[in-house]
Amino acid sequence: MRWAPVVLLGTILAGWLVMLFVFSSQSYTEQNIQPFLRGHLNYHQLMRWLPNVTIRYQTSVINSHVDPYRFLEFLFRKGAHLFVYATLSAIMFMFLRAMTRGRIWISILLTLLVALAIPILDEWNQRGSNERTGNATDVMLDFTGGLAGLICCLCVAGVIKLWRRAGRSRGL
Repeated sequence: MRWAPVVLLGTILAGWLVMLFVFSSQSYTEQNIQPFLRGHLNYHQLMRWLPNVTIRYQTSVINSHVDPYRFLEFLFRKGAHLFVYATLSAIMFMFLRAMTRGRIWISILLTLLVALAIPILDEWNQRGSNERTGNATDVMLDFTGGLAGLICCLCVAGVIKLWRRAGRSRGL
């Protein structure tokens, strides 16, 4: 029973990694959400709703008022990078904490290494996918997401520790 959390977290981690590399191997066309956005969001309403913002990303210039569907898709895709890698780091940290049993610095260091290694492998994998390019900017975005996930886990762990300490001091 002691190993149940480790097995569960390991299974979740493996599934998350498989999902990540499946998505990474898909072509841009397979992941394009612009047709969905066009079918569900009115162009003129978007133009009123969105502020006039221009984003320069690598060699692309994306303006919310020139192509609002492309702009929203760009925000969605980059937000997905942050979410996926924040979640990956959180799962990895919890898995390593269960494995290392109290050695928090080992868990933090290994989580940071994974939070950098997996995005590098992911972007390398994308180089072999149709209509996709791997780039260092996405590695940094992914690593930022990984850091955010790790920081959230550390904050939650700190709050839980304080809560338990307060409960013990009151004799609960």
